[in-house]
Parts: sequence; structure tokens; C-alpha cells
Amino acid sequence: MKKETLITIFYVLYFTWLFLITYLRPDLKTINIFSLAVVFFYFTFLREKRDFLWFWAGAGIPIIANTLSFKNWVPDVDILNLITTPIWLPMIWGTTFVALRKFFLTITR
Repeated sequence: MKKETLITIFYVLYFTWLFLITYLRPDLKTINIFSLAVVFFYFTFLREKRDFLWFWAGAGIPIIANTLSFKNWVPDVDILNLITTPIWLPMIWGTTFVALRKFFLTITR
């Protein structure tokens, strides 16, 4: 299969995933399963150099934002907030970073 075909399939899955997260948010099981499927599809068929780094850089944003809070201008770290973070939230940030990077690389090549 051509790489362009796989990229097209990835973007169809990606935007379907964003639609599901936007409109079917109460059904977390479906969103989590579909999130894992999109991430596994990308890293199985389309992975390039440094994609894991970009993925974890993006996934780290909501993780840090959920654990770090400020009280009287003093940072407070609360690890217990990670328990309430849904799995799809860091995955959507990480996949968005990778998808935007892939889109940028596709345009500039």
C-alpha cells in the first residue's frame, strides 16, 4: 500500500476520532477504544523519526496541566488528579502534535 494512502486513512480516522470526542463524550469506553486504535494505527504504519518524542511532548501538556495548580502564586503538584484524567485526553494532544507535524512535513516536501 502506498504511503499516501495510509496517510489519507490516518487523517480520516483522526478526524472521525475528533468528531467522536466532540459529540459522543459521555461514552468514554468507545472513545478510549477508538483513541487506542488511532494511535496504534499511526505508530504501526506511519511512524517516522522522533514521532514518539513529539507524541509524548503533546501528551505531557494535559498531564502537567492536570497535576499542576497555583495557590497564592506558589505551584502545587497534585498527582491524584491524574486518576480522574481520561485516557483519551493525553492521546488526543499527542496525536494532534504528530498529525500536525506529519501535515507540515507533507506540505514542505
